[in-house]
Amino acid sequence: MADNEEKNTQRGGSAFQNRLVGTVILVALAVIFLPDIFDGEKVSHKDRFVELPKRPSAIEIEEPGSFPRQQVADRVSRKVEIVDDVAVDDPQSAGEPVTTEPEQQTAVAPPENNVNNSEPRQGDYPVEDTAAAEQSGWVIQLGSFRHEKNVAELMSKLEEGGYRAFKRKVQTSSGTLTKVFVGPDLQKEALEQRVADLNKLTGLQGKVTAYSVE
Repeated sequence: MADNEEKNTQRGGSAFQNRLVGTVILVALAVIFLPDIFDGEKVSHKDRFVELPKRPSAIEIEEPGSFPRQQVADRVSRKVEIVDDVAVDDPQSAGEPVTTEPEQQTAVAPPENNVNNSEPRQGDYPVEDTAAAEQSGWVIQLGSFRHEKNVAELMSKLEEGGYRAFKRKVQTSSGTLTKVFVGPDLQKEALEQRVADLNKLTGLQGKVTAYSVE
């Protein structure tokens, strides 16, 4: 009986020791892992500084110049010069010699290209004196015409004859006429030598006159 009691006492002590060791192990594990479980992932807060771009410098914008309204108005309101001239192809002038008088007051402009149907530019002005004319140039004025058909035929004839010609409309006392010119040329003498040949070709007595372009 005494042996059995001693064995039971030893078994009870071993069981207690085992429980104590297990408890110590559990406490140790709890001390190690519980803080991580309850705290979770640690979030670190760091201040982030973003460098902003510098403000661009102000761009100076030039204001456009004012529109030259007065100059345009002066151009538009310029009075049309009325030339006292008679059309070569008018019936009343049929019995008269075909001649054209020089008109120093009439502005004559060169063609933009060597094309017979080109019109002179609008910025042409009369030549006031011979010195200014010599610096600008000269043309042969063949005549004034009322009918465009006659103008076209004359221009075609001049082109076939190897002459550079151009035309322009003018306001006259008898209405709107079309003047036909040959040239231009810087040498007045060169054009004067062509007057006779042009008379044979066209039957018109041309006259050398000055022109100026501004």
